Amino acid sequence: MGLDMYLYGANHSYNQEDYTSSIQFEEVAYWRKQNAIHNWIVLNVQDSVDNCAIYYVSEKNLKRLLLACRTVLENPTVETAMKILPTKEGFFFGGTDLTDKHEFEYYLAGLKYTVDVIRQLLKDNKFDSYYYQSSW
Repeated sequence: MGLDMYLYGANHSYNQEDYTSSIQFEEVAYWRKQNAIHNWIVLNVQDSVDNCAIYYVSEKNLKRLLLACRTVLENPTVETAMKILPTKEGFFFGGTDLTDKHEFEYYLAGLKYTVDVIRQLLKDNKFDSYYYQSSW
């Protein structure tokens, strides 16, 4: 149990012969108990509704999340982290005490992973759209 988070890339297609459409999803990122990333998405993508539904994530929001992660990584202090990407308590959401060295290292590793994933997605540009879903 715990906070599991998924980002999917999607490509849409339309068949003009039979007038059907389809969407192909591919998991492009997975986080485990990265409650600060989840909190940012809930606040900025999901209109503060935290309900495990699937939400569209615009490229603009991916870039904003990338910027937030990079800002914290460039000045990796607890104060910067809690100002830019604060943690969020929840049902088995993982640690929130960034004054604990191990929790802060885990937090920063999640930000680094997020930066790497988003940079690669934006570079490859192989998906029409992106979607986020969490579960716990």
